[in-house]
Amino acid sequence: MKFNATLLMLLLPALAMAQLQTSTRNDAGITGNEGAISGFFETVNPVNYPAGAGGWWHLLDVRHSYGNNNYAMQFAGSFFDQNLYFRKTDNWGARPWLRVVTEDNGTVNLSKLTVSGTGVNSSGGNSNDIASNFVVQASTGGRLFDKGAQLEFVIPANTDGSNLWGQARIITVAGNQNSSDATGKMILGTRRMFDKFGAGQQWYYGDDIVIDGVGNIGMGTLTPRERLSVNGNIRSKEVKVEATNWPDYVFEEDYNVGTLKGLESYIKANKHLPEMPTAKEVEANGIALGEINKLLLKKVEELTLHLIEKENQLDAQNIKISALEEGQKELKSLIEEIKKKK
Repeated sequence: MKFNATLLMLLLPALAMAQLQTSTRNDAGITGNEGAISGFFETVNPVNYPAGAGGWWHLLDVRHSYGNNNYAMQFAGSFFDQNLYFRKTDNWGARPWLRVVTEDNGTVNLSKLTVSGTGVNSSGGNSNDIASNFVVQASTGGRLFDKGAQLEFVIPANTDGSNLWGQARIITVAGNQNSSDATGKMILGTRRMFDKFGAGQQWYYGDDIVIDGVGNIGMGTLTPRERLSVNGNIRSKEVKVEATNWPDYVFEEDYNVGTLKGLESYIKANKHLPEMPTAKEVEANGIALGEINKLLLKKVEELTLHLIEKENQLDAQNIKISALEEGQKELKSLIEEIKKKK
């Protein structure tokens, strides 16, 4: 168990002034005119000690020089554990105690941590002042892609509350291996049983959400190539894609929609529609939803123009056919009349 050096320096004057023999005092909150003096004390019936105190406890009491008041600096601890408590009574014998943070082989155990400070500038970071209220540092000895500063979240692995295991983590590693380049990469993941490295099923943290050195976010990939890269399926109620140059221009009078014969020749030669990506391009690069929707709409609009043109051609042909049919009827009637006159 390591003890804070600053705390030891605070205790040295008390040690020098304290009585050489431990006395008994049950109530840590009494004043000087009630018999309180500076010194070392013990009790088996603690009163005004840390909350929940019972059984044997130690007390170190450093009193104000005017003993009748209740200004004291006090340390207390149970006989049976390594916890240490501190308070300044400030003339209040029932003032709550603060637990002193201690370290055991590099591990500090806290039941609750509150970090208080003046705050930091959200646009800061352009210097190596490390001015944040809460800092997690890893001295890795170099800029490494697979080792960095980590926050681990631990809860019991067993239903009875035992067997503490990490369940999730946030780890920051180097975003590159360049000296004097502070670009970082943050990885968030949960622990689960899976084959992460092709060596069989084991307990690993997943690299579930990644924020790389240019601000790209990846899900299921350590190397996102866009602002958001997802290696897997996405389910959503709605997706809104912003787009410009929507192809309403297809319906302008001067737009050249081409001919179906020309389109047929292009398809036979290229095996895809004009302006549309090929199957190989899609497999290699994916598709941009905004751009592909514009192209699809453009092709639908061009097809609509072709259909309208063909509809107009059919209407004209039907008029001609109707006229021919009427002429045939008139000719047939005339022939019938001629036959009757013979």
